[in-house]
Amino acid sequence: MNTKKLMAALFAFPAFILIVVPESFAGSDFRAIDTARLHSLVVDNAHRMEARQATRFTVIDARPEKEYDKAHILSAISIPEADFGKSKALLPKDRNAFLAVYCSSVKTECRAWAEKAAAAGYANVFIYSEGFTVWKDKKMPVAPIGGRLSLQNQF
Repeated sequence: MNTKKLMAALFAFPAFILIVVPESFAGSDFRAIDTARLHSLVVDNAHRMEARQATRFTVIDARPEKEYDKAHILSAISIPEADFGKSKALLPKDRNAFLAVYCSSVKTECRAWAEKAAAAGYANVFIYSEGFTVWKDKKMPVAPIGGRLSLQNQF
């Protein structure tokens, strides 16, 4: 292949990626957040709440409310995927706010929830990649029913 054709091919491929790929994948991919990163953010939220400061992100439990009531990630709010439409008023007004959503495990309801949030204009939606079951198994901070905090072996 001569140099001119090679250069044309190299420049054409990125243009294809920039023009075609974003359109075809728009709103379908969400960033993942792992246990270690989410844990550091939850701990930061706890310190901010204790100091009566604004939190920097929102954790959303997309599981059914009964599961949330039994136990949930510390500082999470309950917005089940099925109730997104009537509960989205609980979300921050800032559409650039950092939102981390989780389910029991990585399931389609997390993706469906994230898609609904993106459709509502939220630009920074992350899916907790391991789910609540792993969070609990790793003894990360949870809050059981009544809002009592379980800190045993947490920090």
